[in-house]
Amino acid sequence: MKRKSSKWTCYEVQHSIKEYLTEEMSIEDAAAFVKHVRSCAACREELEEYYAFSSALMQLEALDEGEEKGNFFLNIEKRLEKTELTAIKQRNDHRVRRFVYAVIVLALAAVMGVSMGV
Repeated sequence: MKRKSSKWTCYEVQHSIKEYLTEEMSIEDAAAFVKHVRSCAACREELEEYYAFSSALMQLEALDEGEEKGNFFLNIEKRLEKTELTAIKQRNDHRVRRFVYAVIVLALAAVMGVSMGV
């Protein structure tokens, strides 16, 4: 679910933890989620508690081999960093595309200007 605001409330964050952990939110929402969690101790604690609980359940079933068993805080920190890096990459990709489009438009305008005898 895409949200309209990049500034989230504690209520929105705490009710979106599962969506974040299951990677069901857009990268824009995930970036706003992480930004709030980085600045709000209560939401960070709520995220860590939910993550610890869900990780314990996953260990009973079978943990991914890529995660360090039992090191919940390190794993959640890795997840937060991954989201931040993905958001930065997406913003940079968007900027590059906008630059390329601008160059194409300028080149077309120049070609059209020359062909029109300007």
